[in-house]
Amino acid sequence: MNDLFLQIDILEKKRNYNDLYNLVEEQLKHESNDIELWIKLAIAIIVVPIVDYEKSIACLEKALAIDHNNPIALIILAHVYHYQLGGINDMLLHQIKTLHTNSDEINSMLKYVASWSYSYTKKQHYDLEEELLKKSIELCDKHVWNYEHLARLYFEQQRYLEINSLVKKALSNIEKVYGNNSNTDVTNIDEYINEHIKGIYITSINVESIQEKLIPKHIIFFYMISTPCLRLYNFIKSKILQSMNLE
Repeated sequence: MNDLFLQIDILEKKRNYNDLYNLVEEQLKHESNDIELWIKLAIAIIVVPIVDYEKSIACLEKALAIDHNNPIALIILAHVYHYQLGGINDMLLHQIKTLHTNSDEINSMLKYVASWSYSYTKKQHYDLEEELLKKSIELCDKHVWNYEHLARLYFEQQRYLEINSLVKKALSNIEKVYGNNSNTDVTNIDEYINEHIKGIYITSINVESIQEKLIPKHIIFFYMISTPCLRLYNFIKSKILQSMNLE
């Protein structure tokens, strides 16, 4: 089996995508109890320019047939469904939300992945999205995307005073920035997770995108002044309405 792993790595490094595709297609005809193999094949088959999501899902389902609750297989399957096929189905979402492992970091990733289904583009349950993202951060404060997504949610809600601390923490958690000529091992499971789920390996373009979410000081100053005034106004308004109703 190590020979097969090596063959996958060599084909990817040589950009021999036709043979890589054929290798995955042939392997799907056979049975194997090696979960790591099926996950590695799953991420190999969605690499550009192959991008075969059906075969990627088939590989991940092979892994889950061996271990129904394998968290890495579930997380990558959710990533394929969410970013490539329009969203996570309810059965997969339920499995991810109810799964609990002995690792806080993996549990953090499960909460983060589950939050995708409640964003403004999906079910639009913002309270649940916020709850899952905050729980993800509570379980592991070393990742990037959970902080970035919570900052994005707060921006949509105009909660500007809460954004910069999240963005700065996300930026401080970055461990590797890919340059234009960086050689990435797209068939490496850890690297896939670090890039797509944790966000600690990231492109320079994504770094710039996160930096752009920092709220300018003059806007923060305005909201620091206006927010207490607005709260006072709403408090007085509610008291006046209450008194009018009593009369």
